[in-house]
Amino acid sequence: MSWQVAFIISVILAVGRILYTRRYAQRSKVPGTIPPAAGYLFGVLPVGLVAGLFIFPHEIQWNPIMIVLMIILSISMTLANWWGFLVAGKVAIAPQQTIGTLTNISIVVMGWTLLGETLTMPQFVGGGILLVAAVLAIWAPAKAGKKDFKRMDRSTVAITVGAALMLAIGLVSEKALLSHMDIGGIFLVSWPVQLLGMLLLASKDITKKTLHLFKGAELKASVIIGLSNGLNGMFYIYSIFHSDNISLITVLGTIIFPLTVLGAYIFLREREHHILMWLSFGISTLGLLILALA
Repeated sequence: MSWQVAFIISVILAVGRILYTRRYAQRSKVPGTIPPAAGYLFGVLPVGLVAGLFIFPHEIQWNPIMIVLMIILSISMTLANWWGFLVAGKVAIAPQQTIGTLTNISIVVMGWTLLGETLTMPQFVGGGILLVAAVLAIWAPAKAGKKDFKRMDRSTVAITVGAALMLAIGLVSEKALLSHMDIGGIFLVSWPVQLLGMLLLASKDITKKTLHLFKGAELKASVIIGLSNGLNGMFYIYSIFHSDNISLITVLGTIIFPLTVLGAYIFLREREHHILMWLSFGISTLGLLILALA
């Protein structure tokens, strides 16, 4: 399978997961640390174990740098998932995606400065066009007179920004780990380390009351999100491993923003200014065409 096919699958899974998480988080009655931890335990971890043991090679070269990277990864992804779930319940899709562009920008910057990855001029131009398309799509609610942005207080904005930056740090750390292990090693070592961090954080909120509330529909929703997250992560890591350029994959991944806003328009009834939304898709197509020809 080519990295391009893996990337397309990861995009589809990412959009579906974001929309489903938004709907679930709005209705969840348990502390925000518990659903991400359960999703990793019952969804992400099983996918990772199967992928690491039976699908991909998993040779690992243990060294001190790898240990440091895993610690950074565990902390950053734990915070990113916790804060991301809190944000999903409080903030509409479009404002989420507006601030979420910080993740992509930060990954590209860190990819250049820390990992030595670069983009060609056509890739840079195509990525810039995709970013413009994303901004148009996620700016649409403000144009339509929505108050989603105005309702965000400072603490909510801070959490949203923090989640975006922590996710960027986690993904770049995961890419750096690929220089110390085969792709299967990420699933067998990196993902359990992330789970450990989430379980430790969730332990402070686990009581008989919260466990009772978490039974049934909440547990089912968390497992669904975890499985989609695990599959999304597997195809995403496959694409960055075989393209060997997280900056390029991140630039391409900007297409997730307009697709998610469209999904929110259709399935969540978070209605946006349709003219701007369709304009963003036309610009996205142009950007993808330039990237494809690069």
